[in-house]
Amino acid sequence: MKAILFLIISTFLFFSCSESSFNNGIIRFEPTKLTEEDKATLAELLPDLHKRYDSDMKMLTKELTGWNYHTDAESGTFHEVRASFNYAVMLLDHGSKEYQNRAFDIIKETISLQDQDTTSKSCGVWPYYLEEPLATKKAPIDYNWADFNAVSLLDVWLGHQNTIPENLKPEIKNSLILAAKSIQKRDVKPSYTNICIMGTYVTYMVSHLFDMPEMKDYARHRLNNFYNYTLDKGGFTEYNSPTYTIVALDELFRMKSHVVEPADKKQIDSLYYIGWETIARHYHKPSGQWSGPHSRSYSTLVRPSFYSILNEASNGKIDVGIAEKRNNVKIKHHIPEALLHYFLNPDYPRTEKDIFEKNEPQRIGTSYLASDYAISSVNRSSMWNQRRPLLTYWGDVENPHYLQARLLHDGYDFSSASMFAQQRKNNVLAAINFNTNGGDKHISIGRLQNGKFRAHDIRLRFELGNCRNAQIELPSNVNDSFVVAVEDKQLFLQLFSSEFDSYSGYWEKGSDDSNQWVDFVIYSGEEKDFGLSEMQKAVLAFTLHFGGSNDKILNDEVKYEITDEHLKAQWRDMSLNITVKPDKEPGNL
Repeated sequence: MKAILFLIISTFLFFSCSESSFNNGIIRFEPTKLTEEDKATLAELLPDLHKRYDSDMKMLTKELTGWNYHTDAESGTFHEVRASFNYAVMLLDHGSKEYQNRAFDIIKETISLQDQDTTSKSCGVWPYYLEEPLATKKAPIDYNWADFNAVSLLDVWLGHQNTIPENLKPEIKNSLILAAKSIQKRDVKPSYTNICIMGTYVTYMVSHLFDMPEMKDYARHRLNNFYNYTLDKGGFTEYNSPTYTIVALDELFRMKSHVVEPADKKQIDSLYYIGWETIARHYHKPSGQWSGPHSRSYSTLVRPSFYSILNEASNGKIDVGIAEKRNNVKIKHHIPEALLHYFLNPDYPRTEKDIFEKNEPQRIGTSYLASDYAISSVNRSSMWNQRRPLLTYWGDVENPHYLQARLLHDGYDFSSASMFAQQRKNNVLAAINFNTNGGDKHISIGRLQNGKFRAHDIRLRFELGNCRNAQIELPSNVNDSFVVAVEDKQLFLQLFSSEFDSYSGYWEKGSDDSNQWVDFVIYSGEEKDFGLSEMQKAVLAFTLHFGGSNDKILNDEVKYEITDEHLKAQWRDMSLNITVKPDKEPGNL
């Protein structure tokens, strides 16, 4: 009887309060009300989006110019699903009556692109583009689109109940339920950090908004499971990621804003602290950069919006003089007070050690932060273009520089290459070998078949980012040490072993408008077939020291030997032992 009475009261409260605010002790929400400053920010951002709006198709357009994950499209004009949803939310949040109807036109049109066939495997999911429906799509479907787009629809439902046309509400409700059911059915594991958090938020809110008991239990269990997993692991699986840590914090902020059930809220607050602790411990104040190693990164230098987040989250205490507002002005982060000293009064030099994976084979990250540079590495990682296994920053906030090691296949990062490294302070011993079943441009999409690939160029690159004045002295012999001098810094480098079948390789240097680099060219010429499975030896091993211009590199040569199966190397107090014959990928790198 009590349960029935509670349901009646809850239902009454929901419908009676939905026009103003709602709080039933489990979830809460209220109409979106922006400050004048936030409205001004949107007013600055919206004109560029207005230009991309197609009034006939009622969606935003995007020009594609090259290869992209999860899509068949490579060039031309396409109508974006996710960006259109975001645009509609921004229009509604701004509150201008002039564009209110446009926002709802977009929502109605974009909802119609969702797969709503309940017998379909992809029911509840959207395509990337109007022109690429899921039914005829050749590239793998991105099931994350159920999560991302449902978050936007929740923004509409929770913040704009007063203005949603009555005939559109059932469509939004149905779309949210289908997306949430897709998320529940897919049931991503806690190792997929940002999507696990995002899907938890969607299923938690949808189940309580529309009284779905089974999904309520599922969402709470998913939150509890992710919480315990993260505490046991000591952090997010997508470790130290400038991209996904921010995404995770954004979604945790949404949960903090809408979930009020005490036990769940306590777990969410704890996860939020973990995210900020990751940023704080790796923030390098002199360069203004987020020190590595990074599991997922879309830009080696942090974007200007990062500084806006820090400024706002510290109540103005962190101000580097650079600001770029983000689209979602409703997210107002706050740095826990106990972590502010990392940003304001950090101790240098220091070493931050992270055990990203406790189980064997362990994954361990090292970041050495000095007063004028930060150098980082991870003991094992792929060379995928979203990984940063070896990375150095120096310079200042206005003019930061970086050094990044990359293995390029026809100018694109080769995911079938793996790096193994040991680091002590500003010294690194590293080696790269190759996988016969890894990916090419992506770690899991487009995997090599029997270790075969075609290439006209293969090279190991040491990229000097945002750098144009480096002095590079190439060695007379391939395996000799050499120096790269830039401003008041020096890079000492020795490629002591370079085996790649019968190719001997050579060094060359180059540059473009922004960067310089020094490359060890393994092969460059006519396109030809390469078979990793047929090679007996394919390994590149090097030592690296980064420091000030007065640093003296000791003549302590690396000691190493190569057998039929392994390269064993020792330098200073560091050692490596890796396979030299290409083999299957050794776990998730």
